[in-house]
Amino acid sequence: MPASTPPSALIFGLFDPTGRIDIPADNVTCSAHNTHGLSVPTGVALADSTGVHGIERFTADQVDDQTRYLVEDIPIQAIKVGTVVCPEVASVIASVAADYSDAPLVLHLGPMEDPNPEPDHEGRESDPYIGAVLELLLPQTTMVVMPAAASSRWLNDEVLHNFDPADGPAALLSLGATWALVTGFTQRPGSLINLLLGPEGQTIALPCQPVPERVQDLSGLTATALACNLAHGQSAPDAARAACQYAELAAKHAFQAGMGKKLASRLVGNTP
Repeated sequence: MPASTPPSALIFGLFDPTGRIDIPADNVTCSAHNTHGLSVPTGVALADSTGVHGIERFTADQVDDQTRYLVEDIPIQAIKVGTVVCPEVASVIASVAADYSDAPLVLHLGPMEDPNPEPDHEGRESDPYIGAVLELLLPQTTMVVMPAAASSRWLNDEVLHNFDPADGPAALLSLGATWALVTGFTQRPGSLINLLLGPEGQTIALPCQPVPERVQDLSGLTATALACNLAHGQSAPDAARAACQYAELAAKHAFQAGMGKKLASRLVGNTP
């Protein structure tokens, strides 16, 4: 009997040779969820297990060409966006998402990975693409995933303009996302949850165990698992709940690959 065709997820992100973040690590997560991962690198990282030390950015034309070759050949059931390297690439991804709006889009707003952010006019480090990501991609996002620890990077006066950063994760919905999942959110002192916010005022507290000491941030693999679950037809709350469970199990089986933090074991866990 021939094997059934798994759904395909289109993955945007850095090519990280260590398998720590984005591509090809996300393809391992796809495999663990019986999903075929299609990869579009936004750049190549010069990296080891301690982090990214340099980025060779791809041009918007390169990203667009590779994406169009894939989507005009293979049907996609979900899109996951990881590290975006410049406003022009954000614009390309937004155009693709608009053309393939039937595929749910999961946007990961993660920790800083660019080792050379540009200084603003006051000499502070800034990310010129943050505003583009929020303006162009959030309105098309089915679910945005952000670790609570990275909220100050993404939710600040400079990029939110008319929105109050004090609104916290709710600002992500105000900017256009349908759902928002904030991992490791402090509900009260000593109590962490994965906070899921929905389009009709839903506020769902999903269980969250503290990330074991010296284990990598889990929000990126959570976002990829979530995209896979959506590709298999799960509802947004069910997809988020299963993705968080997968991330917790992957963290429990984390391994020491090098001198940096332990890497979550992406091959363990559940499949839809």
